[in-house]
Amino acid sequence: MGTITGRSRGPIGWPSRHVFTDKERKMLALAPFRSKAAGLPDLLNYAALVDEGVVLGKDGSLMAGFFFRGDDAASATTSERNYLTALVNQYLARFGSGWAVWTDASRLASPGYPAPEQSHFPEPITALIDAERRAAFVKENTLFESEYALVLQYLPPTRRDSKLGELVYDDDGVDDSNPADRLLLDFKKKLDDLQDGLGDLMHMRRMGTITVGEGDDAYQSDELCNYLHYVLTNEPIALRIPDCPMYLDAWLGYPELWPGDTPKLGNKFISCVAIEGFPGNSFPGILDMLDGLPMSYRWSSRFIFLEQHEAVAALNRYRLKWQQKIRGFWSQVFKSQKGMINTDALKMAQETEVAINDAKSGLVAYGYYTPVVVLMHEDRNFLSEQARYVKRELERKGFAARIETVNALEAWLGSLPGQTYPNVRRPLVHTLNLADLLPLASVWPGLRENPCDLYPAGSPPLMHTVTTGATPFRLNLHVGDVGHTLIFGPTGAGKSTLLATLQAQFRRYRSRRRRDGSTAPATVTAFDKGRSLYALCKATGGVHYDIGNDEADTPALTPLVDIDSESEALWAEEWIATCYELQAKKPPTPQQKAEIHRAMNLLREAPREFRSLTDYVTTVQDAEVRDALTHYTISGSMGHLLDGKEDGLKFSNYTVFEIDDLMKMGDANAIPVLLYLFRRFERSLNGQPAMLSLDEAWVMLGHPVFREKLREWLKELRKKNCLVIMATQSLSDAVKSGLLDVLLEQCPTKILLPNKEADLHGTKETPGPADLYAMFGLNSKEIGILKNGQYKRQYYYKSPLGRRVFELGLGPLTKAFVAVSDKEDLAEVRNLIADHGDDWPLFWLQHKGVDYEQYLSRKAA
Repeated sequence: MGTITGRSRGPIGWPSRHVFTDKERKMLALAPFRSKAAGLPDLLNYAALVDEGVVLGKDGSLMAGFFFRGDDAASATTSERNYLTALVNQYLARFGSGWAVWTDASRLASPGYPAPEQSHFPEPITALIDAERRAAFVKENTLFESEYALVLQYLPPTRRDSKLGELVYDDDGVDDSNPADRLLLDFKKKLDDLQDGLGDLMHMRRMGTITVGEGDDAYQSDELCNYLHYVLTNEPIALRIPDCPMYLDAWLGYPELWPGDTPKLGNKFISCVAIEGFPGNSFPGILDMLDGLPMSYRWSSRFIFLEQHEAVAALNRYRLKWQQKIRGFWSQVFKSQKGMINTDALKMAQETEVAINDAKSGLVAYGYYTPVVVLMHEDRNFLSEQARYVKRELERKGFAARIETVNALEAWLGSLPGQTYPNVRRPLVHTLNLADLLPLASVWPGLRENPCDLYPAGSPPLMHTVTTGATPFRLNLHVGDVGHTLIFGPTGAGKSTLLATLQAQFRRYRSRRRRDGSTAPATVTAFDKGRSLYALCKATGGVHYDIGNDEADTPALTPLVDIDSESEALWAEEWIATCYELQAKKPPTPQQKAEIHRAMNLLREAPREFRSLTDYVTTVQDAEVRDALTHYTISGSMGHLLDGKEDGLKFSNYTVFEIDDLMKMGDANAIPVLLYLFRRFERSLNGQPAMLSLDEAWVMLGHPVFREKLREWLKELRKKNCLVIMATQSLSDAVKSGLLDVLLEQCPTKILLPNKEADLHGTKETPGPADLYAMFGLNSKEIGILKNGQYKRQYYYKSPLGRRVFELGLGPLTKAFVAVSDKEDLAEVRNLIADHGDDWPLFWLQHKGVDYEQYLSRKAA
């Protein structure tokens, strides 16, 4: 019997020797009770967060990641997609042994329609319109959108190999830095090179440290750790970074893992669908169908790079095997050239030779490619149905697919970034084929929040729209803090309805809190042509002016009444000079400008009630100026519009100027009125979210008076938190206006309407629609979208952020206010306003047969 001795305390405290019995020894032997089975943390390769967005693996590897998003596949031409895959291949081919990349397309349930409390509609009608839209979107099946991530891993060579390299390649420079620091620096430089090359085309953004929450609740989180947690658990959570970010395997791999044919992690079962049987040739986006399935899943593509000599050696083995099959056994034994030739083996040997030459050229890099679709769900039966659906869809596209069983755990582990050992697929694939197989194109869902930093943080998107497929589209006009937008479409394509809907939805915004804690509602000012905004304006309690209509009660304007400040007096002098030039057909001379200035100073000293245009004409002493300005006084034909005594023009939160009759009066009469209205509009801007809508903008802006000022004017309005929408039915008007370069520079967002003649070309002297669209940056695929689009239904959005075809999805209540332009409906609206006052919208909805009461509870909620 063996004994174990130990020390214990005697009666007086001195150590005494104790001999353990066999029974005591067995009782103290705890090793048999310790489990030898590996837990989930033991299977993971994550060790520590060593830098912002950089994770150290247990094997000494370094990991970092990017979020990215390609352009819309439906609007990209074949040449554009080929160029992108060639460029991706060019940068991926620079990686070699020790490098691996995981490219994930994660399909996630889309956030729902914004809650009522996120919007701040100040009037009932616009709130009802939004309630109707919310009800329609909630009824739709669950929508999904894709998020894309690329994670790179680098396993440095062993210290022995590094020493050998240092001996072969001598560097005169003395580098006293730590080897680990040098490796980290080189790794980050490689990431920067990749982002510099592909960042713009792929909209890449490095995963890094972010701040979550505000004030006392704010904490730091790392996006790479969050992403690793998501791919493990299928739960997107912003984790707090520990004070000592070590033992990431245990920190991230906390759920229970149950292996088996259908593994279970926590309360979710895991199913993996492997993609096999690749076709002989590939093309860009060959697996794009995986980016649009109506379910939640993660499509993982892992690629383990090989060094050039490793790839050549592996390909040589393939070549030798095929060469041995070209002729029969006896022909090879006797080295005879007789006998039948296996032409298939000969062809394969030749293709292998081509592959070897490609590898030696350095134009492509070879490696091991492992694609798998990972699905997770609490219901095992539902998960099985989803896996079979994915398998069927892959087979419909000509790919062999297999639902993993005994290999399910290995397949899942191999899909996790940083795990290069599990589930390695042996057939070699080069990076040009890899680029064709990756999700480089996307279906863009739009930004989840309004990107303008002048709006309150977390402001919802301007509008949710309807699209094909299972991916939503959240429409925002802003690109950063620039919201200027161009809208082009032929007559009858739905331009006026789009403008009215945008204006109604824009009322959801309010300003950021001011110092006194107050906020201001968003304001809309529109210059309409055709009275298509009359019903919406009146329904929201707005102010509608029908400028130039003798039947309308339009107040006479007072352009010179507010000239107390130097800036306003200077503007008034320029306005007088413009009026003179429009009548005299020549600019004022220096002497005339001096007289205009002298008369303006005299008018500033007069009381406000004596600052009419007639008062100014009697003050100015230059006969030519006086004669030219008389046309705009009460003595001339435009006095009823410009020679007012009191300022009766009022702006509200929604102000519409109908200018159809005004524009028929000619430039000499319309431009002075428009200049003053624009000036009054600028005065109304106090930092609140503002929209200025110009229908048939080139009728106004095509004149040299506006053309010279447009660039600075757009910049100033952007600084004042105002976006400008310029709409027209003719692209040629925009080109002829001479403003094309300004528009392309200052208006990043464009919305184009269907045009059956979009593909028609013209001559050099008279460009056709296709030529004009090309000037605006549209490719042949986009022009085809416009040609085949449905009138009054489909719209095409294009900005630096993305491209997408969308539909407004208008319900009957919304149509009752945004699609009212025929004379009969407008006459009925006027009659209801006269009979019922502010309650007329309810009677109008009854007239249209709209059950509005069903949305009242939703609005109140």
